[in-house]
Amino acid sequence: MTSHSFSIPMADRCRLSRARNPARGFSLIEALVTLVVLSIGMLALANLQLQTLVDSRTAAMRNYAALMAYNLADQIRSNSTAVTNGTFNVPKSSDPVAKCFTAAGCTPDEMAITAYATWLADVRESMPGGDGIVCTDSTPNDGAGSAEDKNGCEKEVNAPYVIKIFWSEDNGGTPQRFSTALIP
Repeated sequence: MTSHSFSIPMADRCRLSRARNPARGFSLIEALVTLVVLSIGMLALANLQLQTLVDSRTAAMRNYAALMAYNLADQIRSNSTAVTNGTFNVPKSSDPVAKCFTAAGCTPDEMAITAYATWLADVRESMPGGDGIVCTDSTPNDGAGSAEDKNGCEKEVNAPYVIKIFWSEDNGGTPQRFSTALIP
């Protein structure tokens, strides 16, 4: 038996090698396109993170408004004398009564005025553009803006008490309102 030697010329070997492995690397254009696509993706992720932060702040403000409203609702429920006298219905004063902070104490109406005044001070201090009102209102979800115009409050005897809290988001751009009705 004779052995045959089989040799492939060098030019043919290079062609065969390229045919089996056509991708030999990226061109500069392909690398730039990849960089642009990745950059757009990263910008989208950054925008998503920013929107999440804004939504978290909005949710925190709404939660805080609800907590403050329910706090005052508990104080209203615990002072039935002031409710009967109508002291909580659009309180006239936003200044606390000093003697309510002493051992001598104060009347239920003075206690109601003090509870409302300290609550309103907390709302104004802790929420951007914060304001609030307590009143009787048969349609508790009407009104917008602020408590200055009493926001649809009615002085009806049989209407439920409503606690309305107003604040602004986006540095005054978007007015927000939280209201809750209660029957003491």
